[in-house]
Amino acid sequence: MSTLLSTTQFLLDNTPLDKVDARVLLGHLLEQHLSWPRSALISKNQEALPFDVIKEWKAIEQKRLLGTPVAYLLGKKAFHAIELKVSPAVLIPRPETELLVDLAIEEVKNQIQQNPHKQLIRILDLGTGSGAIALAIGYQLKTQNQSSPTVEILGLDLSPSALELANENLHHLELADHVRFLQSNWYSNIPSEFKNAVDLIISNPPYIHPDDPHLSQGDLRFEPQDALRDHADGLGCIRTILADSNQYLSETGWVAIEHGFEQADSVCTIMRANGLRGVLTAPDLAGHLRISMGRKSI
Repeated sequence: MSTLLSTTQFLLDNTPLDKVDARVLLGHLLEQHLSWPRSALISKNQEALPFDVIKEWKAIEQKRLLGTPVAYLLGKKAFHAIELKVSPAVLIPRPETELLVDLAIEEVKNQIQQNPHKQLIRILDLGTGSGAIALAIGYQLKTQNQSSPTVEILGLDLSPSALELANENLHHLELADHVRFLQSNWYSNIPSEFKNAVDLIISNPPYIHPDDPHLSQGDLRFEPQDALRDHADGLGCIRTILADSNQYLSETGWVAIEHGFEQADSVCTIMRANGLRGVLTAPDLAGHLRISMGRKSI
């Protein structure tokens, strides 16, 4: 292979990939193999590349052409103010879920303001996956020096592979003082001290209807199907979460669930049927009604 054929410039000029994807993926590859910064795509664009880098680039290029999500090829994804390790064992964290984090942090602050003598705030993240929501909340509270009261965040997931990844992210972010993860099928394995003692229940559960055509399109084709669909009508997991929430929520406990934008009315109805009060729905940045919330009492 000639020098011309082994430069970053040649690879970028001749790839069939989207140019943004190509630059992100090639920049990552150069950083991993050669410790080159992202700026090397310009500053070293005429330097010859080793054969093993060219070979791996061709493999990555082919995977992306077949649809493998960029996040899985990179093995990481930015979310809120943190970066998470991801793999096909977990959903790719999405910007709309950041709203759930923001609302949870706001609720923590509200509870502290309303009860300044409170010693402990407990948060449950149901279906934690990569740990994105739990870790983003923990990171923000730590960054904001939220040390009193103590905030304890417990992330639950049924998948051992997801929990392994969540724990890797936990240790990388050094948040073990605030967050821990546990294998559980929703509430099935929660420690007894959480009964009637959880201040926030948050979840981005499976909510896509099994017949939804989006499951066979784009990135969703490659993501874990059990984390996307509930094998019922798209509301089965949400019903389970809300039906059992009263056993765990504290007296003024708050629950927030992400759902499809067309499911807002149904989710609010289920919340009210399970005794939650002050039920409302918040829109995401696109204006879609994405998060529904309620509390045990007001």
